[in-house]
Amino acid sequence: MAPKECQFFNHNVREKELGWYLEYFQDKGETDIQARGEISPNYAIMRPKEIQMVHYLFPHLKLILLVRHPVDRMWSALRRHWTYSYLDDVAEVGKDISSVLTYADQRLNDAFGDYRAIYRNWSSVFDEDRILLVRFGQMKNDPDNTVARVLEFLGIDVDNEWMQSYGKDASVPNRSKVEVNMPAYVRYYLSRRYLSRTKTFNSMTDGLVQDWVDDMKACVAGGTWAWEARYQLRSMVRYWPVQWAHGLLDPVRTWWKVRKARNDISISRV
Repeated sequence: MAPKECQFFNHNVREKELGWYLEYFQDKGETDIQARGEISPNYAIMRPKEIQMVHYLFPHLKLILLVRHPVDRMWSALRRHWTYSYLDDVAEVGKDISSVLTYADQRLNDAFGDYRAIYRNWSSVFDEDRILLVRFGQMKNDPDNTVARVLEFLGIDVDNEWMQSYGKDASVPNRSKVEVNMPAYVRYYLSRRYLSRTKTFNSMTDGLVQDWVDDMKACVAGGTWAWEARYQLRSMVRYWPVQWAHGLLDPVRTWWKVRKARNDISISRV
């Protein structure tokens, strides 16, 4: 495995040589290597033209997409953001609702929970049978079977002895320092924001996340008219104008990024 988050395709491809990336996967005296890979979460929100460049370079890639309940994923990201950023008292996380919603509405933060777009973009370039969808809950609650499933997908022999030992030295360096309950309105707001997109993703994956859809439906149904009015006002004034602006600018920015990447590295099939 390359170091976590080397972010070659979404960032370093514009500044580094292709050889810089391939160096991570050179044989260094190891034996019986069955697969090579890396993990960079930001790849998920790459756009189709960027993904097409990945396919051009590595057409036989197998991809693993780890998905998490969008509301829980956003709240985890929020807690970690405040844990490691500017608030002196991390116990205050979740009490400043305006700051919480401002963070959640930022274009990139919002995009990480939009599995409809993520899956659509990647499956439009790579065949669906080259993409393995893994739910976060499965990894958390049944790690051995989940890892075995991943290894089988990659065509790697499942080593039971290794399966029993791989997690002994595992750590969670990105874990938030405090546990804070999500305010009721924040849960409503995020459920309202992600419900439609999650329903579409659920249909695209033959009911993979039906329980997420049911959970968000129940949360939205339990909201008040005042919460809905507040949601609609914020959407109209802050959320949608930013989304529309990005929708106009993203194609230009993506074209420039891909063009620069193609000029900066020697594009050849691997």
